[in-house]
Amino acid sequence: MSIFKRSLGSFIFALVLLRLSGRKSISQLNYFDFLTVNMIAGLLTSYITDPKQDLEIFMAPLAITAVDLLADRIAIKNRTARLLLEGKPVIFIRNGKLIEKNITKMHYNIEEVLAALRNKGISNLGDVEFALLEIDGKISVIKKSQCRALTPGDLNVPTGYEGLSSVIISDGVVLQENLQENNLDRSWLDNKLKELGIDDISRVFLASLATDGSLYVDLKDS
Repeated sequence: MSIFKRSLGSFIFALVLLRLSGRKSISQLNYFDFLTVNMIAGLLTSYITDPKQDLEIFMAPLAITAVDLLADRIAIKNRTARLLLEGKPVIFIRNGKLIEKNITKMHYNIEEVLAALRNKGISNLGDVEFALLEIDGKISVIKKSQCRALTPGDLNVPTGYEGLSSVIISDGVVLQENLQENNLDRSWLDNKLKELGIDDISRVFLASLATDGSLYVDLKDS
C-alpha cells in the first residue's frame, strides 16, 4: 500500500476516533487526554511510515480510545477518579498574597506568574482576590470586588436582552429559513438593503440581524 493510501486511511481513521471521543480543543485537553492523543498519533505515524506495519496496528488506537472513553465516564461519576485523571485547580494567590508552595507545585517561577497576570490585565497583586491554575493549564483571576469594573447591574441601570444575532445573508446567499424564524420576508430584506444603497445581494458577504432589529451588513471586497 502506498504512503498516500496509508496517510489517507490514517487520517479518516483519526477523524472517526475524534468523533467517537467527543470534540475538545487543544486547550481543553487534560493530562490523560494529552497522553492518549500522543500515543495514538505515534501509532498512526508508525503505520504511515513503516511499510511492515499491517492493519492490525489500528487495534491499538481503538483500544486506547475505548480506555479514554471509559476513563471519562468514570471521572464524570466518581470524584476520586476525576481528581486522579484530571487533577484539580491550584490556587496560587489568595487575597493578594502569593502562595509560594502552590507556585512550586505549578512548576512556575515568579516571573512566569507575573507574566501570566499581566496577560490578564493585572499589574497590582493587591487587586487579586483569587488566582488559579485551572486543570486545562489556563490561568483564572478573580479581582477583589472593589477593583472590578462597574456594570449596569451595579448601578441598577436596566438593560435590554441582547441574545444572538441571526445570519440573514452569507456570502451572497439569502438564508430563507432564518428570515422566516424572525417573521420577516424577502421584500423586507430588499427594502433594508436599498436603504443602505445595496441593490445586488451577491455583493453582500455577511448580513446579520440583531435582536433589536438592526441589520449589520458587510460587503465583499471589490
